[in-house]
Amino acid sequence: MVNYYNILEVHEEVSAEEIKRSFRTLIKKFHPDINGLNKKWAESKTKIIIQAYKTLSDSHSRKQYDTLHRHSQNKQTTVRDAKPKTSATKSEKISLEIRIIFSDLLNGHTSSAIEKYEHLLNASPDTDFFLHLNHRDFIDCKFLLAEAYEKSGKYEISIKLYEYILEKGKQAAYRQHLLEETKERIRNIYCRKLAKKSSPDKALLHYQNLLKLDLCKNEQAFVYKKMAECSLKLQDYENALKYLHVALSLKPKLQGLNKLRINLNQYLQNCFI
Repeated sequence: MVNYYNILEVHEEVSAEEIKRSFRTLIKKFHPDINGLNKKWAESKTKIIIQAYKTLSDSHSRKQYDTLHRHSQNKQTTVRDAKPKTSATKSEKISLEIRIIFSDLLNGHTSSAIEKYEHLLNASPDTDFFLHLNHRDFIDCKFLLAEAYEKSGKYEISIKLYEYILEKGKQAAYRQHLLEETKERIRNIYCRKLAKKSSPDKALLHYQNLLKLDLCKNEQAFVYKKMAECSLKLQDYENALKYLHVALSLKPKLQGLNKLRINLNQYLQNCFI
């Protein structure tokens, strides 16, 4: 598999801005118009540079490329390790099984991966199997497993895996685009899956967990508005008023408040009767 990072002469943890800067430098250097004697070679070189840039400059395609590239590098090792060993230790067996799970995830065999992972979990509930992978694959495997659980509708499990990835990202310089996507998935699961289908009291807990993320003011305002709506359903008018006040302090022109205001105004009027 072609190493696009080598093509662009950057390291794998490089930022999007550095990728763009290197791309511009290389395009100027290898442009066919200034390599007259080697025009065909320059055209070929330019084409692969453009392909590398298109792949790595887009966060989604870069994530896919990173995963496939590392899988390509580890493939022969994984196949070799997958051969039965009669004298393998428990640790070696776990290492082998987690690599097979990772391989299943990379190849889209999500049901098989989840089944094997849960079998491991039942056998050794206190073991962090991912530690048997190298540092980069450790995070990618957790992300792909979280994605697999999300697609299968097991949101409570997927959210724990996503939150782990985000928490680890605060302690080390993981790829920023992966962290942003992880945060987006957590936000979507809490709002569109868990809170939406939960009772008001449970939905409140989901929204409170969502506030632990580094949300912008508009996003925070939306969450507080939803918390006010949940409190209103629970007839907890004082907290409904408090959450509404916070929401409006964050975004004074927040939309979709008519029903909430009508009900709270009725409550306030009754308080003074």
